[in-house]
Amino acid sequence: MPASPEFDACQIVEKLRSGPIADVFRALQQPLGRAVLIKALIPSILPSSPFAATLEREARLLAELHHPNILQIHDFVRKDERMWLVLEYVDGWTLDELIRQSKRLVPAAAAAIALELARALDHAHGKNIVHRDVQPRNVLVSRQGQVKLTGFSVAVEERLPTAPELLDGGTGFAGPAYMSPEQLLGEPPDPRSDLFSLGVTLYEMLSGEPPFKAPDERGVTQLIRHEPAPPLDRSISVPGSLERIVQRCLEKMPGDRFQNAAELANTLEQLLEQLGGGSAQRMIGSSLAAAGLVDEAPKSLGDIPPPVASVPRRASLATPLRGLVLSFSLIVVGGAAIQYLAWRTGGGSPARGTTSRLELAPARGGFLRVVADPWAHVIVDGQKVETTPFARGIPLRPGTHYVRLEHPNAPTERRTVRIVGGETVLLDVKMKATGTSIEPSPSAEPLAPAEPEP
Repeated sequence: MPASPEFDACQIVEKLRSGPIADVFRALQQPLGRAVLIKALIPSILPSSPFAATLEREARLLAELHHPNILQIHDFVRKDERMWLVLEYVDGWTLDELIRQSKRLVPAAAAAIALELARALDHAHGKNIVHRDVQPRNVLVSRQGQVKLTGFSVAVEERLPTAPELLDGGTGFAGPAYMSPEQLLGEPPDPRSDLFSLGVTLYEMLSGEPPFKAPDERGVTQLIRHEPAPPLDRSISVPGSLERIVQRCLEKMPGDRFQNAAELANTLEQLLEQLGGGSAQRMIGSSLAAAGLVDEAPKSLGDIPPPVASVPRRASLATPLRGLVLSFSLIVVGGAAIQYLAWRTGGGSPARGTTSRLELAPARGGFLRVVADPWAHVIVDGQKVETTPFARGIPLRPGTHYVRLEHPNAPTERRTVRIVGGETVLLDVKMKATGTSIEPSPSAEPLAPAEPEP
């Protein structure tokens, strides 16, 4: 049995994997006794080779990144004819192993992992680094529910030369399944390409398989470039808001996706607040426990309530304060009712029989005005609101909203709009016929709203 290689003060425990270019070991770093990963060029590769330059380039990229959701580098060593990285060790699994074990992740856990990855990408993009290879095998999940993004071998940073080859000896990425349409076309690196790849990863976490599947890579490439992702199986019970996040990540045009990782992270944070269940780490830990990988979900600091100090009882101000709060609430509710009645009097027709997801008189809201040629049913955030033509704008809360325009003889048109308080956004769309002429609007009356979509 050949002797284990020596890496200065690192004692090798086991070899985790071996490739034509680099070997990866689990080791103990002495005298700290710290568990680490060693990623080393195989002995037959000299430090002067292009592959060694790729390894050094990866080390330089990791040295610029300091984020709890990115695998950290401890050291880079070039010694005689050897070269290796000393990396953070994560006691856990790759995300693809977790997906195989779980079949699919519960929506809260999948959204929590996507949130951690969006935070990691936001940090990397802030350093002008585009990952270019976001996929489950490059994501580590620890036993404590922590998420680490790895695999920066092919990442791009404008100040460093492009990697000559992948460290596994291949000539390109590990298949096109997680690549964006513009990446397949060889266009310059764009941070929004990473968001497309994250969308593919999130889709796979929810469904158990990636959205674009074909018998060969050519077929996969065609699907990514020209076909929308199949809808998620309704039996999975994915919240509509989460499915819309996935769909937006998977838009073919970068301009139709989230415009940066921070925007995606904020949207996922809001979703997780609605779903409840504690911190992101807690949700991920619960998924590990459900898959039988850990005995119980770990507790994070976010799940532990702060201690309540014992103080002497004093005369309470609760009663007068409650009166003030009640009076203020009546004023606010009355004002909202007046705004609503004024809007109805002006000819608008709000959605009836729906939940409060679409506010009728949002505080400091804006308006959406829709023009569709010749006409269309207007669905905002999953709720049917109006049928064009109508003159008044739809009042919406500030922020991002998802709009669908539907006509029985035309493909559905989807748009994403950003509402700013006090402003009106105009959406002007021409409905395209599909073999049958589009008839004029049967009526200018508003469409009776249906129940909100799941």
